[in-house]
Amino acid sequence: MNKPVILILVCLLTLPLVAQDSSAWLSSLPQPKDYVQHRSSSYDRSGGNADARPVAPGEALTLLDEAGPGLITHVWVTIASDDPNHLKALVLRMFWDGESSPSVEAPIGDFFGLGLGDYHLYQSIPLQVGSDKALNCFFPMPFQKHARITVTNEGAIKTDAFYFNIDYRAYSKPLAADQLYFHAQYRQAAPAQGTTNQWKSNGDMDNKKNLDGEGNYVWMEATGRGHFVGVTMSVLQNQDKWWGEGDDMFFVDGEKLPSRR
Repeated sequence: MNKPVILILVCLLTLPLVAQDSSAWLSSLPQPKDYVQHRSSSYDRSGGNADARPVAPGEALTLLDEAGPGLITHVWVTIASDDPNHLKALVLRMFWDGESSPSVEAPIGDFFGLGLGDYHLYQSIPLQVGSDKALNCFFPMPFQKHARITVTNEGAIKTDAFYFNIDYRAYSKPLAADQLYFHAQYRQAAPAQGTTNQWKSNGDMDNKKNLDGEGNYVWMEATGRGHFVGVTMSVLQNQDKWWGEGDDMFFVDGEKLPSRR
């Protein structure tokens, strides 16, 4: 029996995400800031207009490699590739303060909410996909000592042109000592296990009881202090009669039963 393919990207943000009031932003422009705005981009170093980078199979392209303290405010990417699978083949990684294992590791499409390898337009506060394949991320990403962002072509076809702009603030003084970090986990299952593969109508699921999450697909497992800020879930459903119903369950600090659902 066919079952759905599920792709998950979970973001954990270490700062509360607040929608910025445009009028407040404009009114604050005359006020001095305690940072200098910078950008790391794929601009043509020769002064010409070849403002993109090719990425060969197996190659890792560095998008940002800067000392802190700083705060990334915007990541913009657009890609020209003959590889129909390039949103999966290009893997994005982010490293904070010299860590050896990345805090973010995900196919670039999944990171920007395109989990099934196709482009779709949508808008949200932290993530947006605009026209002409414009991928945008507005999650704030602080770092104290160093930030490094790479994209690796793990496919077999060359990416002809990878365009990027990463805007960040450079501070002269250390960030607050309790400043937390941005993380993202990527998971997938093909096929995903369901509570049954015998349903014939969506109403069959009404008789299935699940109080403790047994058999649920796990979005995220994490330890420590932080904020859960969202998940993008992409499902390729290849069996009729199931329309995506199901409860999300949050188990905090060892709970046996979910305190949030």
